[in-house]
Amino acid sequence: MTIEETAALVRQMQAGNTDAFDEIFAAYEQKAVRTAALICGEVPLAEDIAQETFVTCLLQIEKLQNPYCFSSWFFKILIRCAWKQTKKKQKLMPAEEILAEGVQGLPPVFDSYPSEQRAMYEKLYAAIDSLGQKQRTTLILYYFNDFSIKEIAQITSSLEATVKSRLFAAKSRLRKALAEEHTLRKGELVYEKR
Repeated sequence: MTIEETAALVRQMQAGNTDAFDEIFAAYEQKAVRTAALICGEVPLAEDIAQETFVTCLLQIEKLQNPYCFSSWFFKILIRCAWKQTKKKQKLMPAEEILAEGVQGLPPVFDSYPSEQRAMYEKLYAAIDSLGQKQRTTLILYYFNDFSIKEIAQITSSLEATVKSRLFAAKSRLRKALAEEHTLRKGELVYEKR
């Protein structure tokens, strides 16, 4: 769904069109659950977080002044809900288990990879799971959801320099953790965004 299509649906939602909400829900549901699951570490909790986010969006859609900013606004609400729920839950499921199980009927992420590549990704997700909440969130938004530094700064209410710093620190920690596992050669990037 393009930004223009999303903005048009948001305007319809603001006018009271419930069908527009259904389309937004269909477009964002899987991405919302996966993002929440990677942050909170538990698929059932992630589904609750996504549901709470959609309800909040529906109730507060009138407050959104620029329909073109819906995606950033939506993920800001999602991240805040996920952080709040994560603080309540201490026992977390590792990220690699979330992705291996699949989310909301999606096929497990690792099944499509050859076994050698699958093992590398499992180690990568275990390393992601070991990051602090803010670094993990920044990394997830940047690499898994393709948000720009500027958008992540808006979503997390941070400065762009802070987002860059968190992203750099997260990549450094991942590189170090994976180098210790002898998964990657020293100096090789974990993943480079195109």
